[in-house]
Amino acid sequence: MRNKHKQVTDKGGFNNRLFKIKIAAAVIVGKTLIAATRILGRGGTTLPGRTAQKIEPGLVSKLAHETGKGSLVVTGTNGKTTTAALITSIMKEFGSSYVHNQSGSNMSWGVATAFVEAASLSGNISTDYAVMEVDEGAFPGVVNNLKPGVIIVTNIFRDQLDRYGEIDRIQNTIRQGLEAQPAGGFQIINADDPSLVALAGSENHCRLTYGIDIELPVDHIQDSVKDLKICPQCFNELAYKRIYYAHIGHFYCSNCGYSRPEPDIKLTGYEENRTGSSRLEVQYPGGLLKFNCPLLGRYNLYNILAAISCAFALDIPAKTIICALEKATPSFGRMEQFTYKNKKVVIALIKNPVGANEVLRTVLNREGDLSLMVAINDKIADGTDVSWLWDVDFEQLSSRDIQLSAVISSGLRAWDMAVRFKYAGIMPDLIDINKNTEKALQSALAKTASGGTLFILPSYTAMLEIRRHLNRMGLGKPYWEDK
Repeated sequence: MRNKHKQVTDKGGFNNRLFKIKIAAAVIVGKTLIAATRILGRGGTTLPGRTAQKIEPGLVSKLAHETGKGSLVVTGTNGKTTTAALITSIMKEFGSSYVHNQSGSNMSWGVATAFVEAASLSGNISTDYAVMEVDEGAFPGVVNNLKPGVIIVTNIFRDQLDRYGEIDRIQNTIRQGLEAQPAGGFQIINADDPSLVALAGSENHCRLTYGIDIELPVDHIQDSVKDLKICPQCFNELAYKRIYYAHIGHFYCSNCGYSRPEPDIKLTGYEENRTGSSRLEVQYPGGLLKFNCPLLGRYNLYNILAAISCAFALDIPAKTIICALEKATPSFGRMEQFTYKNKKVVIALIKNPVGANEVLRTVLNREGDLSLMVAINDKIADGTDVSWLWDVDFEQLSSRDIQLSAVISSGLRAWDMAVRFKYAGIMPDLIDINKNTEKALQSALAKTASGGTLFILPSYTAMLEIRRHLNRMGLGKPYWEDK
C-alpha cells in the first residue's frame, strides 16, 4: 500500500497450542460442510462459516492476520459484489493472490466460509490479500476482525427497511466501521454521495475520493428515490449542479457551504454504444487512463472508479489496471449474459429502488425484441418488506416505445409483482404469473423471440434459484467453479 502500512495483530493468542488445534478443527469441519452442501447444490456459504466460527470465534482474525499484504473491505448499499470482483481481477492481472467471498455471501459467516475454503487443513493461509465485500450491518464487526488496510464505501441508499430502517441508521453503522479501522489505512469514498462525504475522515487515515466529472446522457427514468434531501450538516435542502441518479451527483448547500469535494480519481470521458460497452477516460493524480469496458450498465461507472482508486492505493501500475478492466466480466448474477437457442439471457439482481431503476436503464437502452421476467422472494436474505417495488419506475416499460414479447412475474411474491405491473400500465394479457421460478423461466425462454433478449430481474434468493436452473441447462456454472 502507498504508505507501506502493514496491519499487525497481536500474535500471542495465535501461538497457543490449543488455539491452533481449534483453528484446524474449525477449518476441517468447515471444509467438510462446504463439500457436503455443494454436493446437495446448496452453495455452502452460510452453514460452514457459522459452524467454524462456533468452534473457534477467533478463526477469521487469525487467518486474516496471515495474509501477506493485509485485508480490503468493500461495503455500501449497491455495487459491493462488482467492485470487489473488479479489484480481484486487477490483482490477478498483477500476479497477486487473494481470498475472496466471490459468491456475494457478505455477512460474517460468508467471510468466514471464504477463509475456511482458502485455508490449509492445518489452519493456515498463504495469500497476498483478503478481499471481502461486507454487508453494511455486518461492517463494524468484520472490520474489527479483519483490521483492513483499505476500506471502500460505494454508496448509501434505503435498502431492506425491515433490517436497517432508514438511511441515517445505515450511515451510523458505516461510520462505526470506519472508526474501527486501524490507523494508517486507506478509506476510499464516493465523492458524489453526500451521505458518505459527511462521514468526516480521521487524520489517522488516508482518504481517497472518486466521482464523475462529466454530463451523462439524459434518460427517462424518474429519479424520485432521492434518499438524502437535506444537508447532513445544517439540515437545509441540498441543491445539485448535476445529478446522475437518486441523490448521487454534484451537490452543495447554499446555507452552510457543504459541498461535493473535488475527487482524486474521476471520470472525464464516456462514450456508450448500444451493446452497453463503453469507452472511458479516467483522470488520476499524474495521469489519464483510456480503455474500453465491456460491463453493462451506467451504474458500473462508479464501481469501476472505486476499483481503480483501490488499485492506486495498492501501487498497482496503470497498464495493469487497464488490461484487467478491458477483460472484465460481470460478477455472479450482476448483468451476467448467456446465449440460449439464439436468444440472449441477461440476469441482474435487484434489491432496492435505486438499483432496480439503474437496471431498467439498461433494459430500456436495449434494441430489438425484449422479454422481461421479474422474480421476487421475501425471505430474510431478500428483505421481507417488498413495498420498495412501488418506488421503481416500472411505468417506463409501458410508456416507452419498446417491444415486449412477454412479462413474467415469479417468486414467492409473484402476485404482488403482477399487481405492480398492472398499475405500471402493462396490459394484463401480456403478464404471465407463475410462482415457481423454474417453470417461469421455461415460459419466459419459450416466449422470447429468436434473436431477442430475455432480461431476468430477481431478488437475491430468487437469483440463486434461477442460477441453479440455468446451470442445469448448461448456461454458466456455479460461482465456486467460476474462477
